[in-house]
Amino acid sequence: MGQFRKRLAENLSQKSIRNQMYEIYYLAILLPEIIIGGILTVYVYLYSEKDTRILIFCILIVITGVLISYVVISFFASHFSIRVNKLRSSMHSVSNEEYEMSDTLRGNDEIAAAYEELKKTAQLIKEKDSEVFQTKLDAERFATEQQMMEYKMLSSQINPHFLYNTLEALRMRAIAEKDRDVATGIKLLGKSLRYVLDNTGTVSVPLQQELDYIENYIRIIKFRFAERISYELKVEDDIDTKAYSILPLLLQPIVENSVGHGLEMVENGKLLITVSEGAEETIKVVIKDDGIGMNPGTLRAVRLKIERLDQVPAHNIGLFNINKRIKLFYGDRYGIEIDSEENVGTTVTVTLPMRPI
Repeated sequence: MGQFRKRLAENLSQKSIRNQMYEIYYLAILLPEIIIGGILTVYVYLYSEKDTRILIFCILIVITGVLISYVVISFFASHFSIRVNKLRSSMHSVSNEEYEMSDTLRGNDEIAAAYEELKKTAQLIKEKDSEVFQTKLDAERFATEQQMMEYKMLSSQINPHFLYNTLEALRMRAIAEKDRDVATGIKLLGKSLRYVLDNTGTVSVPLQQELDYIENYIRIIKFRFAERISYELKVEDDIDTKAYSILPLLLQPIVENSVGHGLEMVENGKLLITVSEGAEETIKVVIKDDGIGMNPGTLRAVRLKIERLDQVPAHNIGLFNINKRIKLFYGDRYGIEIDSEENVGTTVTVTLPMRPI
């Protein structure tokens, strides 16, 4: 050990004081103060050639300083990494339109400040989205109220009791003249008008009532076309039409469209209406005719007009209104779909939620 101290002292004596100061300066830059103190202590005790135990004690101080520095640095690095990852995760959530964030991020540094600014921005975006949604709801509500006012104005111009009494008088006159067909037609017309006037402004009727109204309408149509048009109504056994609701006056325009644009131009046509249960608790009402149908170009144009809810088309306004009413009332998952083939026929599928009365 004495020879080791002697060789170490000789090596150190060969170095200039300036070089030793440089070494101390570099150590001061690279290591914490506690390590520098330990190394300086080693230098001091080496020069003074104290007992070997003191040298070992100094080395232990250096090792302890290194361990403490490693623990402290690891703790702060881990704490910093956790906070940065939380900030990055919150930014990713906001970019995906998920604006719910935790209350705060501890600390008084730039990361905490950035997190608070991000939180304020997310809250502002959330409020703006709510305002836009509320504005849209207000516009739709205004349009609905305007339509209801128009319906009420129309119904107020018609005295229902006078109309029913007049139709009943005509029906009895037809019976007296033994004209059963005219009497039946007047009776069907009266029932149809009553259904329309009674449900003006309402948003829900039993499905069975809507189907009865459709049957009355088709029977009235048959007074014009006689045996040229036949129809069939099929309801799945699992569907209780009296237990589910539907928007009133929803199916009649589709039937009218099938007759006017499909069956009227053929010699003998058939209208088939089926009601069945669809996927995900929906009701499917399919209205199919074997009329003249549409070519692919016309079909694409009709679909485009119906799907563009922000622009009222000049034609096919009945189907457009039905699709818009369904989506506004039930949601975008629901609506109508049209398939057609030229000289084969057209199929309109109405998808509605299965809503109990």
